[in-house]
Amino acid sequence: MMNREKGIRRTAAAAFAAVLVFLPERTAEVRAYAGSEESAAAASGAAAYPTNAEKTKLEIVREANLALRALADRDFDALADLAAPRGIRFSPYAYVELKSDRVLTPGKLRQAWKDPETYVWGAYDGSGEPIVLDFRGYYARFLNNLPYTAPDGVGYNRVVRSGNTLSNLKKAYPKAKFVEFYVKGGRSGAGDVGGMDWGSLRFVFEQTGSDWQLIGIVGDRWTI
Repeated sequence: MMNREKGIRRTAAAAFAAVLVFLPERTAEVRAYAGSEESAAAASGAAAYPTNAEKTKLEIVREANLALRALADRDFDALADLAAPRGIRFSPYAYVELKSDRVLTPGKLRQAWKDPETYVWGAYDGSGEPIVLDFRGYYARFLNNLPYTAPDGVGYNRVVRSGNTLSNLKKAYPKAKFVEFYVKGGRSGAGDVGGMDWGSLRFVFEQTGSDWQLIGIVGDRWTI
C-alpha cells in the first residue's frame, strides 16, 4: 500500500513537473537543449537522440521540479520520497556548513510540519545569532519566502545569482549536481528595497545506483 501511495504521489507531482519544466518563460536551458536537438535533426534528416549527459540533465531538472512542487504544496511525504535515506541538509545561506546545518531524514521530514520543537538551523547573516525556529518558521523564512514555482531564472549545475556569501556548494557536494530556481528582487511584497529582496533555492542531488536522490536544499539571498 505504501509503495502504491508513493507511486500515486510521484505520478501526480510529475504531471506538474512536466508543465513547469516546459513553460516557455521558465525554461531557457531546457528550451536551448530542445532547440539544438531539433537543429541537429533537421541538419541530418534523421531523429536526434540525447546524449547520456543530456538525459541526466533532464532527469535531474525533472526531479528538482518535483521537489520544488512538493515543497510549495507542503507535501512532505512526496519530498521525503525524493530524499536520500541519510536525509536532506537544509542550508539557509549559500555557504554549506556540513557539520552544523540541520539534516532531516525522510522519517523526520514526514513529521516536521507537526513538530512544535525549535532547533538551531545555522546562524543569521550579519548578527551571527543562531537561527532558532521550529520547522514551520524555517519554512516561512527560508524555503517559501518567494514564489520559487514561478522563477525568473533556472540554472542546471550553475549559480544563476549570488550574493556576498561565498558559495561552497560544489566543494561541499563534490559528486552532486544541482538545480537553482532564482526569483529577482521586487517580488517579495517588501516594497522598494533596491532589488535586494531576491532569492534562490538550490536543490542538490547525488546519484545512488541509477537514481538521483535529494541530499540538500540550499538558499541564497542578499547578505550583509
